[in-house]
Amino acid sequence: METGRSVMLVEDEPMIALMVEDMLGAEGFELIGLFARNADALTFLSDHRPDLAVVDFSLADGGADPLARNLRERRIPFLVISGFSRSVAGGIFDGAPWLEKPFSREQFSSQICACLSDGAGSAASM
Repeated sequence: METGRSVMLVEDEPMIALMVEDMLGAEGFELIGLFARNADALTFLSDHRPDLAVVDFSLADGGADPLARNLRERRIPFLVISGFSRSVAGGIFDGAPWLEKPFSREQFSSQICACLSDGAGSAASM
């Protein structure tokens, strides 16, 4: 698949973060940042530009809305992973690829491919 592309992972559940990190590595991505909080991820983005972000909808410091807004403004594609149904989200998450936990490696890989080919999640529609 995609090799050498950089990705940031924003997930506050350690076991899920490890699983997603493994899936990203298997797909040839370079993990350049792992965060559990919006604040830390936003600080990282002030100095870095990943090719892709994988973002949990609900983080240790609240909903991922501020992060999603920043990613859209910077046109960085992102995939949302969540234990919640897409129906709980709106606005800034409209049109972003959404993967409900639990998910398989195949589902994850498919969503990542779609996200990168479309630039999904990066449209500036808010």
